[in-house]
Amino acid sequence: MKTILTLFFPTICALFSAAANAHFTHFEPRIIHLYQEHQDTVILLRMPLPLVLLDNSWQGIKSQQAIPFTHRVATAENTEYLLNHSEIKTNLERLKQLISSGYRIKKQGKSQNYRIESINIFNSDSRKPFSSLDTAQSNFNGDITISEDALSLFDAGLDIRLRLVDTSLNTDEINISSILGDRFNAINRLANIINLYRDGEKTSVTTVGILDYSTTRLPTLTSKLINGFNSGFSHILIGTDHILFILLLFFSATGFIRLLSLATAFTLGHSFSLLFGHNLAISSPAFTPGIELLIALTICVTAILLLCQKAQHIGTTPILIIGVIHGFGFSFVFNELAKEGSQTSAINLLSFNIGIEAGQLFIYSLAFVLTAMCKRYLTFERPLYVYVSVFTLMVSAYWIVTRSIPLLETIQA
Repeated sequence: MKTILTLFFPTICALFSAAANAHFTHFEPRIIHLYQEHQDTVILLRMPLPLVLLDNSWQGIKSQQAIPFTHRVATAENTEYLLNHSEIKTNLERLKQLISSGYRIKKQGKSQNYRIESINIFNSDSRKPFSSLDTAQSNFNGDITISEDALSLFDAGLDIRLRLVDTSLNTDEINISSILGDRFNAINRLANIINLYRDGEKTSVTTVGILDYSTTRLPTLTSKLINGFNSGFSHILIGTDHILFILLLFFSATGFIRLLSLATAFTLGHSFSLLFGHNLAISSPAFTPGIELLIALTICVTAILLLCQKAQHIGTTPILIIGVIHGFGFSFVFNELAKEGSQTSAINLLSFNIGIEAGQLFIYSLAFVLTAMCKRYLTFERPLYVYVSVFTLMVSAYWIVTRSIPLLETIQA
């Protein structure tokens, strides 16, 4: 048993140190606007600043590696990388070189030189809108601007204005691609929202992961399905609260038929709020933190019922309602994307939902295999569900406390 605790202790610490608001913290996609200005094409681009400053050798904060334009400060919990504003302004050309090395632009299949005209560095928590062309243009003022509150590298974003001389969006094929972050797992969750303005019309495309966009090559149905599936699959696997609830359902089932009924009810519930929740016009600022708190409460209550051997009596109707609550956590992904200018289609929603279901089946399968292995090779003083429910109860109780704070602050504001 001591070996098990040793293996899982880092995971336990990570869960308790993770952000309380799992779905909505630091949501910052890569946003691109392309438009014609006289004889030139102008590209406005927003992205997380670490995407540019971290190279492929980066091993994480604990590695204590040096990062350009930052200095390390030791804190009680970790190492903080603070931006050096004066160094950025003094060595602006070096920053431009890092940006240029990370983005390749082609015209008619040939590499195109471009000029970086303006840079804006900001704190992601207080970032100004970038969803429309007008709001994006308003973020640039001079060669370089740095917000005073842009202190920590991992809380900072970057706006860039590029110019392609003698390039027409009407007659030339423009391709913009980037391999920045291709060796980091986080790149698989980075949304790319590309807006093309041509002939008085706006065309928007949303992809996930590595950037490879062409002004003449629209995404195929297959690529849309794959992107949506990958996004849904990865979203549930990084949603610790959803994983814990699925595990509780697994250990609550007394047999395969029982598990199938619970899983189906949960699927129907979160599918409903996923497919229809993004269209709800809910203006209350308390709604988002309220849903986060409700998700934690559903996990806590289910863990208590499992610990008291009462979970097997939970009907499919309560699980259906809980599924609706958890589904809002999924649907808010599209709500946040919509705020940044993305356009959601039925294909996006369907493939995203299929990805979530595939992720859910993967978790059930993994739980079955691990449970069978544990029962075969390990000896426990108590049934395995006891350890799972106690662990889940501790984590969810912590989430309830931490998620109550933003809700109370919203209500009092």
